[in-house]
Amino acid sequence: MTLENKKSIGNNGEVPKKWSSHNGRDYFRLLGESEYAYYVPASRDGLNDMFLHSSFTVKSKETVMDPSRIAVCWAITRSHHPLLMAKVIRDRNSQTSEDDPYFWFSPPEDAVKEATESLVFNTLSKDELISNYLNGSRTLSDERMSYLVISTSSDLEPSANNDEGKYDLLMCAPHFIGDGASLHQCTHELMTLLSSPQTTHDLAESLIRPPNWVDLLPPALESRLPVLSSRIGKAAAKVNYLQTLHREIGGHTLRRQQREPKKTVMVEKSFSEEDTAKMLAKCKQSGVTINHALFALCNVAWGHSNLDFRAIESPVMMYTALNLRPYLTTHPSSTYWFLALTYFNVVLPSFVPGTIAAFWNRARSVKAQTRKVVQSPFLPSRAMTGARTRAARARGTLSTVSTSNAASVTDTADFLPASINDVQAASGSIKLPPAPSAALFGLSLIGNLDNIYTQSASYSRKHISSSSASASPSYDTPSSPPTLPLPSIDPGKHLTEYIHPIQMITIHTVTTASRQKPGGLLLLEHTFAKKLWLHLCWDVNGFEVGHIERFWECLEDAVEELLISS
Repeated sequence: MTLENKKSIGNNGEVPKKWSSHNGRDYFRLLGESEYAYYVPASRDGLNDMFLHSSFTVKSKETVMDPSRIAVCWAITRSHHPLLMAKVIRDRNSQTSEDDPYFWFSPPEDAVKEATESLVFNTLSKDELISNYLNGSRTLSDERMSYLVISTSSDLEPSANNDEGKYDLLMCAPHFIGDGASLHQCTHELMTLLSSPQTTHDLAESLIRPPNWVDLLPPALESRLPVLSSRIGKAAAKVNYLQTLHREIGGHTLRRQQREPKKTVMVEKSFSEEDTAKMLAKCKQSGVTINHALFALCNVAWGHSNLDFRAIESPVMMYTALNLRPYLTTHPSSTYWFLALTYFNVVLPSFVPGTIAAFWNRARSVKAQTRKVVQSPFLPSRAMTGARTRAARARGTLSTVSTSNAASVTDTADFLPASINDVQAASGSIKLPPAPSAALFGLSLIGNLDNIYTQSASYSRKHISSSSASASPSYDTPSSPPTLPLPSIDPGKHLTEYIHPIQMITIHTVTTASRQKPGGLLLLEHTFAKKLWLHLCWDVNGFEVGHIERFWECLEDAVEELLISS
């Protein structure tokens, strides 16, 4: 779309901040503040572009994993979430215009054909898929907001049953249209469609009925934040924001040293069901969750791995994301693909706790700090201020932002200020003492994924079987004829005694992360298949040699010593 055409869309040549259409078919709106803050680094080198990897096995692979069926299911999934099909258009002649960039969505005339343009089949292994995505040229673009790879890796052991198949999946999307939870929910939705008893033809027919795009397109986060609107409320929210920053002090940072060009790697650690159950029980007994405990574990691991921590008097500060969806005003859209995140910091002492009781006190301190954030009536206002600040920093206009728009310190990884004193100019009569305000790193706490991937309930089909039959028939669809003779039915038994579900897809592992900047690091945690999983994603050429490896080893030791060993 050209600049001349754009100027004809709205009054004064402006692109509306709400979804609009000039022809009843194409829709557009400006990116919100949070979306813009994530878009700018992504547009340069794909920074923060997310991926989800999954390894899974399939029964009746010829039916479930037929390429045409995958294309139809991917098209249906994308049609439920229009941002996956949208584009970003940017006026390259403008440097700081707020009209730049904006989403542009045109419903495809052929949804399946359009979906196949973002669908690839190959034979790469898990490590190859992830490494290529993290370190290669950018997969996504302004014109391609989602991407799906299905791999039949030659590294996988062949199945004894020729009708079974083993696969790798890689689903990708930029961070400015969603988060890790969006990726997980979307993968589950796709798996549910693939394992559905409906035929591919029946699934494709559901695409013929066009949805109401106006109700389905998600608005920007900031339009749904219930911020305080009164003059007193705004003043109180501003003071609360500054007071929050005043308490968030951190003086510990990772020792970055860019020796060679960026090379992002991932390491993972999974714990057995027995050990995971033991850890969760200990956390429950101590009145915390595993997420609270992980902050305290990182606190301990940092103290053990960083030999200079005693020379730093300031506490350790870490940050994490907070899902804002429960706080948003209602909207008719059912899509979960939209950005709804803010960030907050957790501050802990720098010295290693001397006893197990002291460790659990640290975990309870994390819980108290988290509760204070999520229960605060000022949370939406703080989230709004943080979003405006990050967007202003991305635009390079932070110094000119009014104090009503930004108190100036942000709480996200890529835009942390050098010092909390940066807020003095915006605070008016509130004078803050000098204090360091640097975060060690960020934690992505995804939670219990077994609540999303309800495999036995969602990926199963009903089959009829009987012990009196020599073989059990399989029905791929309600309307398809049986491929084997019907078993003999005992009139004295109810038919339901012969019907049992067969799980068509079984997911074994899931992994999420995002493209990192040079010197980037992110620690991720989730529970899946009743196991606790830890993933560390970092630039191996961006830190002092052995620095991150020591921390990772100390973190594993801390988990074993404090949560598993009795």
